[in-house]
Amino acid sequence: MMDECSPGKYRYSLGMYEKALPDEMPLDEKMLLAKESGFDHVEFCVDLLEERAARLNWPEAERERWRSTAVRMGVPFTTFSLSLLRKTPLGMLDPEKNREAFRVIDEGCRLAVALGSRVMLVNGYDVYDEPSTPETVARFYENLPTAVGICAYHGVILGIENAEMPFCSTIEDAVNYCRAVPSPYFRVYGDIGNATNAFCGDADKTVEDLRKGRGYVTSLHLKDSLPNEYRFRDYGKGHVDFAKCIAAAKEIGVHLFTAEIFCDTGRDYIGYVSEVARFLRNYF
Repeated sequence: MMDECSPGKYRYSLGMYEKALPDEMPLDEKMLLAKESGFDHVEFCVDLLEERAARLNWPEAERERWRSTAVRMGVPFTTFSLSLLRKTPLGMLDPEKNREAFRVIDEGCRLAVALGSRVMLVNGYDVYDEPSTPETVARFYENLPTAVGICAYHGVILGIENAEMPFCSTIEDAVNYCRAVPSPYFRVYGDIGNATNAFCGDADKTVEDLRKGRGYVTSLHLKDSLPNEYRFRDYGKGHVDFAKCIAAAKEIGVHLFTAEIFCDTGRDYIGYVSEVARFLRNYF
């Protein structure tokens, strides 16, 4: 039996993205199913869905209720996805949109602190529903120090994710943004599915990219992908080399992982999340 303080206990933590289960499922049921399926934590999400966006307005009692529930159940909200920011990315040219982005980041940090989340993910976009231009890239760089400063003030790590757009499609891209605003509170939340797509399925180039994140990658999304397929590809049915990527992640010191599963209600989604947990743990 492993000793409570044994170094082996702290090799890695594997979480489940809460959107692995139906939106209408109560959050505490998702937490219980995550634990029963073999996951260590749940990645909490605030996104464009009205019910999840409204979480930023939770009163103190509601925040405390969920913090206590996480502690009681032993399923922490270790990571926090602030996907809502894609509505007002930091590269938008409208100053009002920029102020709204800062407000969302500030409220996100306050909720993260209340829930006990350590890392808050933002997608690597300068803009989302409009073309990226030199002006939007410049505005992103202009606004980035304020965003990082808000997170530093709250003591929350801001993790920029390499996403599906050229603006930030690789882990090296994300690292370069971190280098532009040096801060212990600004790091990379890597995604091996997105990185593999950026390198057209070349596992060796993906691993090389991941190694460039040494010292910057705080957390890693584990998902499969294929060209132009970023979300619903079954694990093991895409072109991600999980063996090589997870080995490289461990090599550079990553301990925090999340299975970024998206729910397909047309299947046995409960059975599938258990299957994914077993699939991924085999590579550790």
